[in-house]
Amino acid sequence: MLFSGIRGDYFTIVLLGPVSANRNVWAYTDAHGLADLFEWMASKSKPWRGSEGWESIEGEFKFYASCSALGAVTFDIEINHPGIAEAWRVTTKIKTDFGQLPSLATKARSFFGPSPS
Repeated sequence: MLFSGIRGDYFTIVLLGPVSANRNVWAYTDAHGLADLFEWMASKSKPWRGSEGWESIEGEFKFYASCSALGAVTFDIEINHPGIAEAWRVTTKIKTDFGQLPSLATKARSFFGPSPS
């Protein structure tokens, strides 16, 4: 998964793998909310319970994270393009470990920029 091409309230999400997809995402004024989510996960001293997530305002990108008691983090990702003649949807899971979250949070904040005061 790669975030790229941030332009105002838009950014691009790219998935590369057996099935590849990319989609421009309209975050309105909440793109920083995705970086906030990564920072929240990174701030945890131990795995959290349940699923925490972020969705774009129009639902074209959904990102949820959960963590097992042993520190295995799973990102559930959906990108889609409804409302067109050939609508499509791609879902995938990406796994990482709890110790990678601080690095991911730093990269997310660098890309999306600071949260408004």
